[in-house]
Amino acid sequence: MIRIISLDMDGTLINSKFVDMVWMQGIPELCSKEYGLDFHVAKEFVVGEYMKIGSDRIEWYDLQYWLDKFQLGVSKGELLKKYEDEIEPYSEVPEALELLSESFNLVVASNAAREFIDVELDGLNQFFSKTFSATSDFNEVKKSPLVYQAICRELKAESFEVLHIGDHYIYDYESPREAGLDALFLDRKNNRAGREVVWDLREAFEKISGSI
Repeated sequence: MIRIISLDMDGTLINSKFVDMVWMQGIPELCSKEYGLDFHVAKEFVVGEYMKIGSDRIEWYDLQYWLDKFQLGVSKGELLKKYEDEIEPYSEVPEALELLSESFNLVVASNAAREFIDVELDGLNQFFSKTFSATSDFNEVKKSPLVYQAICRELKAESFEVLHIGDHYIYDYESPREAGLDALFLDRKNNRAGREVVWDLREAFEKISGSI
């Protein structure tokens, strides 16, 4: 019997605008001012440096690493606060979380670093008993089956008691399934079909409710 619902954050609960603004506007803009570069030149340089590291290294997700690398005189908190007005949950999320929380213990399992989770979930925190960051809490760059197993241990739950929902087919559907969890793939672009696919969290609630 499922008693815990685990949810991804970016692309599942919150749209990508805030994250995109921090990485693709905020840091290039700071570099532009620091080094006297045209913004577009600075952005091309910054993105090039991101790509040299790549998403398979932990530094990719580490905001402090990039602030130090580019020698930018601002704190993580200052940069995140500058764009916090861009944080926008998907329209059905508050209602869906309210409904899900009536029957299940809700947690967040995200690749995002802890500082992003804490800022982005402000206003939704009341729905979640715990939040987990693959990068900050487990030093893993992706949500592998091992991460989901570790989350189950932290929750003192058997894998079959947890269902995960997220928008990345490999890391939010295949990985948790491999770890023994149930899972739903959230496809907001309507590119897939199947019993495991939902188009928003309201549909996820209806599917889960119909199966218990």
